[in-house]
Amino acid sequence: MKGIARVSGGSISCSGKLKILAAAATLVVLGLAGNVPGARGQGLGQNPDSPIQSPLRTSQRNPLQQMSPVHFPKPDVKQKQAIADSKFKQMKKHAKNLTALVSSLQKEIEKSNPNVLSLDIAKKAKDVQKLAKTIEKEAKGN
Repeated sequence: MKGIARVSGGSISCSGKLKILAAAATLVVLGLAGNVPGARGQGLGQNPDSPIQSPLRTSQRNPLQQMSPVHFPKPDVKQKQAIADSKFKQMKKHAKNLTALVSSLQKEIEKSNPNVLSLDIAKKAKDVQKLAKTIEKEAKGN
């Protein structure tokens, strides 16, 4: 009782505080040691009553991996032809736009001075380059 009264009185010496702290730390460590898988020589997920499960367990797979893949039907000949026609029309449209853009670029260059080039020329040249790249990708089938 004397020790309890001394603790509650607030006048604990430095060595007494260290003893209490050491005892509390020991209790915490011993209390947790029973639940740590490594303390009993087990790895994660090997303890059957442990809430921590191993990600490598074969009984608990990702539900997306268990689903069967969706198989879409392959397009028939008519559908393939319709897709090819659509792509060809798109490429013709891009080529027509490219021709118009190049002619407007040519007119812009003819108007300009050899000492001063406008920013419109640089912008149109960049647009020509992008459109030509798009047509190239379409022609390759990408």
